[in-house]
Amino acid sequence: MLWRKLFRDLWLNKTAYIACLTVIIIGLMMYVSMAICYDNLETAKNRFYEEQNFADGFVKVRGMPITQVTQLERIEGIEQVQGRIVKDVRVYAPDRDENVYLRLVSVDPNKEVAINQVRIVDGVPIQGKERNILVDPAFFEANELQLGSVVSVIAEGRKVDLSIAGTAQNPEFVYAMRTAQDLYPSPETFGIAYLPFDVLSNMFSSGANVNDIVFTVREGFTYLDVEEQLRPTLRRYGLEYIIPRDKQVSNVILQQELEQLEATVATIPIVFLGIAAMVVYIMLRRMVEQQRGQIGTLKSFGYTSREILFHYLAYGVVLGIAGGLLGGLAGIALAYPLTILYQSFFALPGLESEFSIRYLFFGILLSLGFSVIAAYQGSKGLLKLQPAEAMRPPAPPVAKRIFIEKIKPLWAILSIQGKMATRNLFRNKLRAFFILIGVSFSFAMIAVSGYFSSVGDLIIGEQFEKVQTYDAKVVFSSPLEKSQVENELWGAQGVKNLETILEAPVSLEKEWRSKDILLMGLPDGGVLYNVIDDKGNKVELYNNGIYLSEHLAKDLQVGVGASLELDSPFLKGEPLTIYVAGVISQNIGSTAYMRYEYLTELLGQGKIVTSALLNIDQEHIRLLKERYQEATMVASIEDKEQTMSQITELLETFSYTTWILVLFAAACGFAIIYSTSIISLSERQRELASLRVLGMSSKEVFEVLSFEQWTISLFAMLAGIPLAYGMVTGIAQSIDTDIMVIPVVFEPHTFMLAAAGTVASILIAQLSVYRRVTKLSLVDVLKERD
Repeated sequence: MLWRKLFRDLWLNKTAYIACLTVIIIGLMMYVSMAICYDNLETAKNRFYEEQNFADGFVKVRGMPITQVTQLERIEGIEQVQGRIVKDVRVYAPDRDENVYLRLVSVDPNKEVAINQVRIVDGVPIQGKERNILVDPAFFEANELQLGSVVSVIAEGRKVDLSIAGTAQNPEFVYAMRTAQDLYPSPETFGIAYLPFDVLSNMFSSGANVNDIVFTVREGFTYLDVEEQLRPTLRRYGLEYIIPRDKQVSNVILQQELEQLEATVATIPIVFLGIAAMVVYIMLRRMVEQQRGQIGTLKSFGYTSREILFHYLAYGVVLGIAGGLLGGLAGIALAYPLTILYQSFFALPGLESEFSIRYLFFGILLSLGFSVIAAYQGSKGLLKLQPAEAMRPPAPPVAKRIFIEKIKPLWAILSIQGKMATRNLFRNKLRAFFILIGVSFSFAMIAVSGYFSSVGDLIIGEQFEKVQTYDAKVVFSSPLEKSQVENELWGAQGVKNLETILEAPVSLEKEWRSKDILLMGLPDGGVLYNVIDDKGNKVELYNNGIYLSEHLAKDLQVGVGASLELDSPFLKGEPLTIYVAGVISQNIGSTAYMRYEYLTELLGQGKIVTSALLNIDQEHIRLLKERYQEATMVASIEDKEQTMSQITELLETFSYTTWILVLFAAACGFAIIYSTSIISLSERQRELASLRVLGMSSKEVFEVLSFEQWTISLFAMLAGIPLAYGMVTGIAQSIDTDIMVIPVVFEPHTFMLAAAGTVASILIAQLSVYRRVTKLSLVDVLKERD
């Protein structure tokens, strides 16, 4: 009999239960899908790193004889060390407008267990001294290449043909970017190619000198033990940087994504299930209060309090199992496209999704736990009821004036409906608080989703409109004389403005803390590359000191006026002591700045430059590329407009994901408001019917409910502003790295979007409630016996 009553009650209040079920399903769908993606990424990463012997340390030097590399194995703590040649070259593609680059990485085909061992995906291994290469699969597919086809590259001004023997992956380039400023992989214009050491050494004048070293650390030692010994040894070979695995760009981004997924998995289900639990609690509490008579009758027929309690717990069980099952299955289904999306960014073999019975079970268990606890809290009061007491209506609450009534000017402006709604709001504080929490989270989630849809545009806009104001950047393969570069480039067609800069690899040390970074020397009065503060104003580099990004200053734990030790392969003589002249905000990269004149004076190398920034018409950039297509000293020519176009296109892809999250948040808000509205209507339908009998129209009666909801929602939206700010701050701190810093700057339109989404959810929910008010049967409601 109790089961029949259960299903009858569920059917009578099906819309409120469906709304609650929707919140559970959304929460579990996100939890299960993210948890599966996390497992897929983590498992694929660990397996790939272990199988391919991923390095523990990465070193960049200007040049070191390969014969000297083996000497490094004598350093205590090093298990294995390997010297490589790594060179970026342009692909000879005269029919394409954009530059295409390949990073050539030397490998030893005869080594059985190499560090960062290349994993062949397709084709045959490369052998001997033939110019065969293995390219990464993403570049291979994006450029529609074929096995056996020839790729021509420009190496030191010479055109070299390389034959594709196959495709291969390497744990070092799971997330392959040419520079940290690129933000996203672009396989159409950048790829990795592997070729034998002997072949690569013959392509460049540096011969058998390596410029890249990787090593693994012996068990029982740490990376820092090895770095301490390696750094002074490598200084004579022009040490540019030495970093551990956890600072390697590809690994940083992969690890960052894993940490975000882990944080999402830990918080999202708690938020959604917590909201659903609040709704279940309110519904069950209201039901128990309304069914006091039925509970008394059941007890008088011999049903024990425990049996009746289990009956009401069954509502939570049904909701928990249904929500857990549907949410779990939806999450497993969503994990497939999400994993495919990750495949497009992370080159991890074995990154695939599959049906997870474990997370389906966890989802049901989680949903069941929240629902049953909420149901118990909502119905435990019936244990105290005696049959005779339960069959009597509850004593009416003590009526007293609320404090707002004492504020007469405010109370006087309220309509009759407003006064009734305000009194009811303060007499049901717990329910009002739950609604406020739910609407606040809905508002904050829409605001956070909207924020991340616009922050990309904000960062890109600031970087390319305020910082990098040049049209093209010419990067040289080695430092050149400033006067020679300026004489040459001013002769190029279409050049309107030209500034040369020096980008020197330096090591900054403060006590035991050190950072290897790129120090940019900017010309006085330059306008093509600007250092800006957190308000977007240009910072003039007046003093003879160094300017650090906030992230860099934080890592070194220094402020303005602090001293640092500077060392560089460009430096003549011993390391120098310099002073921090300023700390500036920077969203992309972790760079330091200095006046060009002061930097060249410190280095003692004369007036050398490594890059030239140009203001040039777009149609002349192509001519510039053609002019220096085979130039020995030109490493690359970057077209800013082309870079912006690629990044913008990628951001548009992400915007679809953002709008899905906005939809989920709005659906959550609708479910909360709708279910609580239905509960409020159910509780007060006798009171509202009485108002109709006394002459109020349906619209006037509905205003009693809507006034209460709008009042709570207004305060909920205000509370959602700091909540959104806190959520974004937490996310931004979790992804604060050398590569990118997320600014916590909310634009007004973000909150307007959140307010619009929340208001739309409230209006839709209220429309449904209004229809119910118009259909109230006054006779049926009023004849119900208290």
